[in-house]
Amino acid sequence: MSEQKKRKIAILGGGVGALTSAFYLASRPGAAEMYEITVYSIGWRLGGKCATGRNPEFGNRIEEHGIHGFLGSYYNTLSMMSSAYDQLGRQPGEPLATFEDAFYPIDSILCWEFRDYRWVNWKLTMPRNDLKPWEPQSLPTLRHWIEAVIGFMGRLFEHHAPSFATVGFDGSIARGMVHSMTSHAAAIARGEGGPLLTAIEDFWNWFKRQVEKLVENSDALRHLYVTLDYFLTMLRGIIKDDVINKGFDQLDGENFSDWFARHGGSMLTISSPLSMNTPNLSYQYPDGDTTRSPQMAAGAYLHWTLREFAYLGSFGWLFAAGTGDTVVAPLYLVLKRLGVKFELFHKVREITANAAGDAVDEVVIDVQATPKDATAGYDPLIDLPLAKFGGKTLPVWPDRPRYEQLAEGDRLQAADVDLESYWTSWQPVGEKRLKAGRDFDTLICGIAIGALPYLAPGLMAANPKWPQMVGAIKTVQTQTLQVWMKRSLKQMGLPFDFKNYDRLIGATFVNPIDGVADFSDLIPMETWPAANMPQSLLYFSGATPQYGPQPPFSDHDYPAREYDRVKYQAQQYLQACMGALLPKAVSNVVHPPGDPIGFDFSELVCLEDDAATLGVARLDQQFWKPNIDPTERYTTSPPGSTQYRLKAWNSGFSNLVLAGDWIYTGLNVGSFEGACMGGKLAVHAVDPTAMPLDQVYGYPPGQGPVSL
Repeated sequence: MSEQKKRKIAILGGGVGALTSAFYLASRPGAAEMYEITVYSIGWRLGGKCATGRNPEFGNRIEEHGIHGFLGSYYNTLSMMSSAYDQLGRQPGEPLATFEDAFYPIDSILCWEFRDYRWVNWKLTMPRNDLKPWEPQSLPTLRHWIEAVIGFMGRLFEHHAPSFATVGFDGSIARGMVHSMTSHAAAIARGEGGPLLTAIEDFWNWFKRQVEKLVENSDALRHLYVTLDYFLTMLRGIIKDDVINKGFDQLDGENFSDWFARHGGSMLTISSPLSMNTPNLSYQYPDGDTTRSPQMAAGAYLHWTLREFAYLGSFGWLFAAGTGDTVVAPLYLVLKRLGVKFELFHKVREITANAAGDAVDEVVIDVQATPKDATAGYDPLIDLPLAKFGGKTLPVWPDRPRYEQLAEGDRLQAADVDLESYWTSWQPVGEKRLKAGRDFDTLICGIAIGALPYLAPGLMAANPKWPQMVGAIKTVQTQTLQVWMKRSLKQMGLPFDFKNYDRLIGATFVNPIDGVADFSDLIPMETWPAANMPQSLLYFSGATPQYGPQPPFSDHDYPAREYDRVKYQAQQYLQACMGALLPKAVSNVVHPPGDPIGFDFSELVCLEDDAATLGVARLDQQFWKPNIDPTERYTTSPPGSTQYRLKAWNSGFSNLVLAGDWIYTGLNVGSFEGACMGGKLAVHAVDPTAMPLDQVYGYPPGQGPVSL
């Protein structure tokens, strides 16, 4: 019997959607005999918007595209990473040996409320539950998410019991009413939402009578009032709009704030940091301009937020090292072991359609660099010894190519070019043409939607759904800043009760860089010299306004101009905002007399401590980045856009499958989880037996391929 021909699958892109597709195809039983999988990616590393680089000039510090972590509601992501670590098989005592070593739980977020001309810190703590992050089937339906949210409200009353005593009403009444809501929640799956709606209205009317006149004078009660109004408005709207039966998509023509107002949410709640956390977290500002009101499809907002509080184990799971080290490198190593081929330094130039316009004909690729040893290929990872683990090494991604392995390495290093930039002056050293039927049978496009107008003009012309999708699914430019400091956050006055300190992380600080997170725990995973060892590390992230088209790729100075723009904005931001965050790190405290609200830049770690690095000059040794490339821009979810998202199996081209957070995933929010769902849906399109739809957790029923 002749040997069965393997199905050739070419995957374009090295981001999360592409890697997820490769992971689940290559992991299925018998994959080695069925598939020949090759991943083609730009530059020297994988990860897309989640790529990490290690900078050897500054203690092999971790440099990210932004603030990354997993929510406990990342059902697909958490289970994939658990499986990846099981397959990785590291030995006990090695760095990041297991899922439990690589990811650790967090239980709170910090919101900032600007009230009466002052910043009020609002710590929202979510108690842990017994669910396991690798068991996504534990929360399979919307009903379970609703029950989880009601349970969360009940635990809030337990937490606020002391506040109740001070205003003279019995919290046991509230607990009884919450129990009543819980008892009615299961009935909504049978279409019986009336009893739950009545219980919600009874509870809210009672609670308002108790505290409405007291919230002005108590931060704790105001925060409780806003939290309950927020969740009860969501539940009320879900029942009235019959989301159980009609789904979230029906709401996506409406902006989230209008939907909340329509269902009785107060303006205090709609404009609160609790409400704004979701659009801030996912950069939902038109053209990246945070001076304008956020615009986010109501259904996508609700789906995301309900899941956010229906979590597995803990509210969030953060990384024990950089995103690239903790997430991307393990996936790469497992995929290599499973036989997946990787062609780095392969930048897609164009995807063309056949003459009939119903299939992809060819993919034209610019080869950016070539390995010196064609047989050995290119090894992208470096083994970084870590003192925390007794000198044992962790495979990590460098922040630049490993020039010594490349035939063009000396020229690349001398020119100091960025091979990930679409504006690079570096010219390709070769060309590769992938032909349908010869080089691939199925093509999976995991490249971000921001690049498609440049890479697929032929597909856009052949299928009218493509320009409609690209026009509706907007992307925005983002920015990130990381600062390493000489003193601890406690020493610099972070307004927290450090006896119960969880960590600082949130997305409602001062715009435009509203995201801020404490990643001081990552410092031992870097290799700073003892004389310059940082004591704290903060990450900042936010949107960047950009109106009109970006300049042509021939404008090679554009990235430098954007780097300067982000740098100067970072300087202004630290000078204007750090007094509210770290009041003992301002100039008037550190070196009085001085600025009472502006950051004292002498707090920054600096390897060269001399006259050239006084004041703001120390910022030059920190890390900042404008995320400007078409593949780096963030995918948003504006009202009216969901209907234009194509499904993985509905590209309009018979041999083309789509993957990523920009396709229709049911979640429809730019995120690692959205990209992971997009990758799993692509696998379903390639081989339904390898990925049944009921294993794409959270994907809405009735949205699968139609059998004709």
